Amino acid sequence: MGSQELLRHVAMRTGAAITSFENGFEHVGSENGLEQVDIQDLTDPMVKGDGIGQLNSDEKEREKANLADEVLEDLEEYWEDMSDRLIISRMVSDSVIKGMVAAVEQEAAEKIAAKDLEVAKLKERLQSCNVGVDKFESFESPVLPSDLENGNCGRSLILSGAFVDHDRVRESFCCLINEAREQFKKVMKEIDGVKGCDNIKRIGSGSQLVGLGEILHEKQSESWLCVGRTPDHLKKMVDTICTRVDNMLQSSKKSLVEWQQERHIQGEIEDMVMQSVIRSLQEEFEEKLWEQNAQFCGSPIMNLLGKFEDISNLRTKLDSILISLSHPEPELIITHGSHDMNYIHHKGLSNHVTPPATLWEENGKLEASRTVVAEYSELAQLKDFSREQLVNYYNDAITKMRREHESALLQTTEEYYSLKREYLNQKSSFLSHRKDEEFDMLRKKIPEIISKLDGVHLETEKFSALTNNAECLVKLKDRLNTLLCENRQLRDALTDKKKEVKCLESQVSDAARIILQHSAAEKDTLKLLGNLNSAMEDMHVEVSLTEEVYKCVLKELEGQMRHDTEDTNMQFLITREVHDILLSGAAVPAETARGFEIEDSDIESLITQGICELLFREATRDTEGKINELYRKYLIENEKRIFLDSISLEKENELRLEIEEKERLKQEVLVLEESIEENKKFASELSAALSKESAQFKLASQELNKLREHASWQKMLVMESGKELELVKGLLREALDQIEVDNVNINILNQKLEQSTRELKEASEKRKLEADLAQVRHETQEKELIKQMDLMKKMLDDFGSRISGSIKKNNSRSCLNYVHSVYGYINMHYAILFY
Repeated sequence: MGSQELLRHVAMRTGAAITSFENGFEHVGSENGLEQVDIQDLTDPMVKGDGIGQLNSDEKEREKANLADEVLEDLEEYWEDMSDRLIISRMVSDSVIKGMVAAVEQEAAEKIAAKDLEVAKLKERLQSCNVGVDKFESFESPVLPSDLENGNCGRSLILSGAFVDHDRVRESFCCLINEAREQFKKVMKEIDGVKGCDNIKRIGSGSQLVGLGEILHEKQSESWLCVGRTPDHLKKMVDTICTRVDNMLQSSKKSLVEWQQERHIQGEIEDMVMQSVIRSLQEEFEEKLWEQNAQFCGSPIMNLLGKFEDISNLRTKLDSILISLSHPEPELIITHGSHDMNYIHHKGLSNHVTPPATLWEENGKLEASRTVVAEYSELAQLKDFSREQLVNYYNDAITKMRREHESALLQTTEEYYSLKREYLNQKSSFLSHRKDEEFDMLRKKIPEIISKLDGVHLETEKFSALTNNAECLVKLKDRLNTLLCENRQLRDALTDKKKEVKCLESQVSDAARIILQHSAAEKDTLKLLGNLNSAMEDMHVEVSLTEEVYKCVLKELEGQMRHDTEDTNMQFLITREVHDILLSGAAVPAETARGFEIEDSDIESLITQGICELLFREATRDTEGKINELYRKYLIENEKRIFLDSISLEKENELRLEIEEKERLKQEVLVLEESIEENKKFASELSAALSKESAQFKLASQELNKLREHASWQKMLVMESGKELELVKGLLREALDQIEVDNVNINILNQKLEQSTRELKEASEKRKLEADLAQVRHETQEKELIKQMDLMKKMLDDFGSRISGSIKKNNSRSCLNYVHSVYGYINMHYAILFY
C-alpha cells in the first residue's frame, strides 16, 4: 500500500496521472501515453508475506526485508524507465518546438522582406518627390524678371504661364503628399495587423513555447520596434521635405506677385509720364493755334474788312456819278419832240428784255452766267437741287437780273446819246459832239467797274463768316475742358474703387489664408482623430484579446483545479477502497500486526495530507499570482482606455470649435464676396460711363483735329488771299490814282457842262413853249416807267431780302467752304477790272 501511494506521488511529480482503476489495474498517464501497472504484482508479495507472518514471525521479518529490497529494485527500474521515457518526451518536445520556431522565423522573415520591399517602394516615391521638387525649381527659372523685360504682351503671357505652372506643380505636390500619407497609413496598418497576428499566435502557442520561445519573442519585439520606427522616421523626413517645398512654393509665389506688382506700378508710372508729355505737347500746340487764330482774326482781318467797306463806298460813288452822267437833258429832249421820246421808250423797253450782242461779247463772264441761268431755268432740275445749290442759283439769278437791268440802262443811254449825236450832227455843233464822246467813254467804263465791284462785294459778304471761327473754337475748347474735368473725376473715382477692390481682395485673401490654415488644422485634427480611433480600435481589440486570453487561462486554471480536485477525490476513494480491500483481506488477529498496520496507515495518511497540502498551496499561489497579474494588466489597460477617451473628447471639442470658427469665417467670406460683387458692378458701371466719356472725348478730339486741319487750311488760304489782296491793293491804288485823274477830267467836263448848260438855257428859253408839250408827254411816259421800275425794284428787293435771309441762316456752315472760291472770284474780278 505504501508503494502504491509512492507511485501516485511520483506520477504526479513527473507530470503523469492515474486516470482509471478497474480489475486490479491502474492506468498511469504521462505525456507519451498510458502505461498499465499490475497492482496484483505489487500486492501479492505483501499478501504472501502476511500469510507467512501468521505462520512464523521470523520468516515474516525476512520476507519484509526481501519485500523492501524488491520494492526498492522495482522503484529503481521504474525510475529508470520513467527517466528514459521523460528523455524521449523531452527530445520530441524539443524537436516540435524547434520546428515551430523555424516556421515562425520563416513567416517573420517573409513579412520582414515584404516590409523591406514596401520601404524600398516608399524610398523610390520619396526620390520621385525630390525629382518633382527639382522640376518645380526648373519651372521657376522661366519666370525670372531678367527674361520678362521685352514687352507688356509677352510679360502678361509669361506671367500667366508661370502662375499656371506654379498651380499645377502645387497640385501635383499635394497629390504626392496625400499619396505618401496614404501609403504610410497602409504600412502602419499592415505592421499593426502583422503585430496582432504574431501576438495572437504567441498567445495561442504560449503553452508550448518554453525556453527558446522567450528569447525569440524578445528578438521579434526588437525587430518589430525597428520596423515600426523606420516608417515614423520616413514620415518625419517626408513631412520636413513637404514643409520645405511648401515654403519654397509660397516664397516663389510671393516673389512672383511682388514682381508683378512692381511691373504693374512701373507700367502705370510710364503711362502717367507719357500722358503728361502728350498733354504738354497738346497744350503747346493749342496755345500756338490760339495765337495764330488771334493773329488771323485780329488786325489783318479788320484791315481787310475796312478795305472791303472802302470798295463798297467807292461803288456807291461810282453809281452816283453814273446817275449824274446818265441824267437826260431837257433841252435836247424837247427838240426831238414826241416822236423821239416814243422811239427812246420803245427801244428801252425792248432792250430791257433782250440785251444787245455787243455787250455780251465784251463781257464773257456775263454770257457764262446767262448759260447757267438758262440751265437752271427748268423746274424739274430745281426740285433735285439741295439748299445750298438753290441759294447759289438764286444769287446768280439776282446778279444776272441786276446786270441785265444795268445793260438795259446802258443800252437806253447809248441810244439816247446816239440820238443826241445825230441831233448834234444835224445841228453841226462840234463841241457838244466831243463832250458826248467823252461822256460815252466814261459811261462805258463806269458800269463795267460797278459790275466788277458788285461781284467783289457779294463775294466779300461771304468772307465775314471767318470771324465766327474763333467763337466756335472757344466753344469747342470749353467743351473739351469740361470733358477733361469729367474724365479726371471719373478716373479718380475709378482709382478709388480700384483701391477699395484691392483692399477687399486683400481681406478675401487673408480670410482664404485663415480658412486654409483652419482647414489644415482641421485635416490634422481629423488625422489625429483617425489615428486615435484606430488606436482605440486597436486597444479595444487588444483588450478583447487579453480578456479572451485571460478567460481562457482562467478556464484552464479552473479546469486544472477541478481536475486536481477530482484526482484527489479519486485518489482518496482509491485509497479508501484499497484500505477496505486490505482490511477485508487481512486475517491475522495478532496485536503486533494490528499495531504495525495502524502505524502504516497513520504514516500513509500523514504523507498523503502533506502532499495534498503542498499541491494545494502551490496551485493557489500560482493562481493568485496569475490572477493578480491579469488584474494589474486589466487596470493598466482600463486606465489607458480612459486616457484615450479623454483625449478623444478634447479633440472632439477642439474640432467642434474649429468647425464653428470655420462656419463663421465662411459667413464672413460670403459677406465679403457680396461686397466684392457690388463693387464689381459699380466698377463695371463706372467703366461703362468712362467708356462713353472716352468715346465722346474721342469724337470731340476728332472734331478738334478736323477743325485744326480746317483752320490750318484756312490759314493757308488766308495767307494766299493776303498775297492776292496785296496785289489787289496795288491795283486799287492804281485805280484810285486813275479815278483821281478821272475826277479832274470830270471837273473840267463839269465846267464845260456848266457852260453848255448856260448856252442850252438860253436856247431853252426860246423853245420853252415847244418843250412844255413835249415835257407833259415825257412826264407821263416817265411816270409809267418809274412805276414799272418801282414795281421791279420792290420785287427784286423782296426776292433779295428772302434770299439774303436764307443765306444768313445757312451762311454759317457754308461760308467756310466758299472762302477759297471767294478769293479766286475776287482775284478774277480785279484782274478783269484793271486789265
